Amino acid sequence: MEIKARQVRLINTDGTQVGIVPIEDALARAKAAGLDLVEVGAEAEPPVCKILDYGKFKYGSQRKKEHVPTRKQHFGQIKEIRIRPKIDKHDLARKLAHGRELLEDGYRLLITCVFRGREMTHLELGRKLLADATAALGEVSKLERTLPQEGRRMAIMLMPRVEVVRAKTQERDKIARARAVEVEAHRKKSKRKNRDAERPGQAGAAPADPPADSPAAPAAPGGPVPTDGGEALASRIEGLEAAAPAAPEDKKEQENAQAENAQGNP
Repeated sequence: MEIKARQVRLINTDGTQVGIVPIEDALARAKAAGLDLVEVGAEAEPPVCKILDYGKFKYGSQRKKEHVPTRKQHFGQIKEIRIRPKIDKHDLARKLAHGRELLEDGYRLLITCVFRGREMTHLELGRKLLADATAALGEVSKLERTLPQEGRRMAIMLMPRVEVVRAKTQERDKIARARAVEVEAHRKKSKRKNRDAERPGQAGAAPADPPADSPAAPAAPGGPVPTDGGEALASRIEGLEAAAPAAPEDKKEQENAQAENAQGNP
């Protein structure tokens, strides 16, 4: 892609900043080094450019985009859940569900049955409970070994099945990649929205002044009354008096005056 800026902030091959230089000077330096001039900060003013190998730069950028942080596997680490011989079936189901999640994550699972008091006289209940737990988790694990009884504790060790862990990992990676694509799309959309908002809007612009040769707006009826106290005011007052209609009394007096003048001058 062509760099259109006339000046750029140049970074040398070793990472040192050269400063703001003309684009021609930056291209000449890159050509002399046998490398490319790559724009790495287009949003800056002036844009930031670096002298480097564009092939390696593009490959590294592509690898970063494709890399999705996956959930860390825990092969070999041990997690323990404890149960009692008289545990309720719902509590046992909840603990086994948690154990299934641990096995799918790659943990080795230690199931310990703890006896108290007179429960030691019924060790067969503990053995049956551990056998039921092994059967319930048989889809995701296999029995690694049965540990010897130590005091009031009876335990077994389960190890996860490799195919189950691999399938769960692939599923999580697929979800993580979809989430990464969604986040990247949202980031680009927000960036585009912010860029559009920074552009000067035309909706709130003030109306332009009318041209000088445009006709003036018509004056209000009657026009403004002059207030300079000169001849213009007097002439305007006379015009208003002449235009005003005569009152009925004044009209009658005028008629009487005209009749008297007619009688005095036969």
